[in-house]
Amino acid sequence: MDNVTHAALGITAGVIVHRRGGSLPAAALAGLLAAEAPDLDIFIRQSGDPLVAFRWHRHFTHSFVFMPVWAVLSAWISAWFFRRRHNIGWRSLFLPGLAGALTHLLCDGCTSYGTMLLWPFNETRYAWDCLPIIDLFATLPLLVLAVLAWKRHSRNLATYGMLWFVSYALLGLLQHARAEKKMERWLSDRRIEPERIAVKPTISNLIVWRAVWLHQGQWQTAALRLAPFSEAKIALGETRKAWTPGSPGNPPAYSEGAHAIADFSRFTGGWNTYDQVPGGIAIGDIRFSTLPTSSRPLWAVHCGPNGTAAETELVMNRSINAGDGSKLWSLIDGSEPGFQSLDK
Repeated sequence: MDNVTHAALGITAGVIVHRRGGSLPAAALAGLLAAEAPDLDIFIRQSGDPLVAFRWHRHFTHSFVFMPVWAVLSAWISAWFFRRRHNIGWRSLFLPGLAGALTHLLCDGCTSYGTMLLWPFNETRYAWDCLPIIDLFATLPLLVLAVLAWKRHSRNLATYGMLWFVSYALLGLLQHARAEKKMERWLSDRRIEPERIAVKPTISNLIVWRAVWLHQGQWQTAALRLAPFSEAKIALGETRKAWTPGSPGNPPAYSEGAHAIADFSRFTGGWNTYDQVPGGIAIGDIRFSTLPTSSRPLWAVHCGPNGTAAETELVMNRSINAGDGSKLWSLIDGSEPGFQSLDK
């Protein structure tokens, strides 16, 4: 999730587990630092590797086995910062640091990107798809309570903040399960047998969910609206061709382009789109887009016909088009004219 949420979770975790009689501010700082530390992987760079950001983000730095490293470093930094106070050693801040690091891992696991929690034992990217990357409803109450807990030296306020966030995540799990069940039933009623299907949260809400499924070589997107005390609805979105190893224009085997596509496919789990673009082909990630009904990937690998390194690049497309905001709001408030009942 975003770094503000990670910071607030780290503070609350540090305050909750801090040793009685110890320094609460030092524990809060240790928790905060450890909760932010796993994202230092964004500074990993490797020249000539267009996929380095995808290869290493949420990799070993986000694993359970690496948590003690962040805990020790954050505890040492916090102890040094508060070194003029008595009875503050880094060992007394290890547990707040460990708790802060744990919140980062579990929080990222709640999103859809995928986190290698069990590295090095396996390299599965765990994603529970119950929270969006940014959700103000989850973050703002947590942030207010975290700041007040630090300022007022209150373990109770920190506990309330953590309970709020956990409850919100559990609500996300419930909504995700509902969305999956309704989507599968809707497809079954229409005798559509998808090869793959996924349901993911959308930005800053748990009402509208993005559904994607593969059927007869095409990806289909849809927005599902699951509001309380309201009929469940679906709005079909755009389609896009799925990439296969036999798609026209694929780079030669063993070329840089072929290796890039293979690496990208491992990251996406095979949720790949296919487009022909000037100078070659584009292999995108259908799981993520700016709108629930859009099939335009946020990122894609562009490869030329020869598959050389010069012809291979990662292209980011996070631009927001005019009308995207109003479109999203119409999906959330239910006024989107394309909605139809999900239960019929």
